[in-house]
Amino acid sequence: MTIKKNLVTQEEIDKCLRYVSNSSNESVQEQLLKLLQEMEITLDEPNVEDSIDGTRLRVTYNTTISRRREGMEEHPIGFQYTREIPVDYSKVPIRLRDSNTTASVSGVNDTIPRNNNNNNNNAEDTIIESYDELEKGIPTLCQVLGLLKRIYFMPEDFSNRLAVDRTHKLRKIFSKDEILTFPSIDLSDKAGLIPI
Repeated sequence: MTIKKNLVTQEEIDKCLRYVSNSSNESVQEQLLKLLQEMEITLDEPNVEDSIDGTRLRVTYNTTISRRREGMEEHPIGFQYTREIPVDYSKVPIRLRDSNTTASVSGVNDTIPRNNNNNNNNAEDTIIESYDELEKGIPTLCQVLGLLKRIYFMPEDFSNRLAVDRTHKLRKIFSKDEILTFPSIDLSDKAGLIPI
C-alpha cells in the first residue's frame, strides 16, 4: 500500500502566497487562497532512479489533482511529477553502508572497510549530504501549480492524445482567470508533469 501525501498544507499555502505577494496585488492572493482551499494535490511515494551514465538522479511522484466546488468533486486528473537532479558521486555519495560506523566517501571505495573514529563524523555528513541532495526532488506546491499553469497554456500536441485529454480536463477544472493566479516557474527548471 502506498502512502499518499497531501501537498496542499497550510505551510505550503503560506509559502505560495508569499511567492505571489512579490509580484501581485491582494485580490490575486485572495483568489488563489480561495482556489487552494477547494483543491487537493496528493503525491504517492517517490520512485528514485539513477541514470545509466551515473550523472543524475530522476525522482518521480504520481500526482493526483482534484477540486471540490459547491459540494461537488471534479474528476481527479493524474500526472507524474518528474525531476532530474545532477549528482557528482565523487562529492556527494548517495549509496550508504548499513553500518553506522562506516561510510563510503567516494562511492567507489564501498568494499574497503573503515573502522576508525573519524569515519563516524564522515558517516553523519554523508547521510546529511545525501538526504539534502534527494530532498531537491520533493515538489513544492508552487512548483506543481506553476507546471499546471505551463500545461494549461501549452499548445496542444495532437499526436499525444493522452496529453490533449489531460489539458482539456485541466481547462474544465480551472478557468483562465483562475489559472492566471497560479505562480509562474522558471522555464529552465528541470521538472515536469507528464500525463498518466
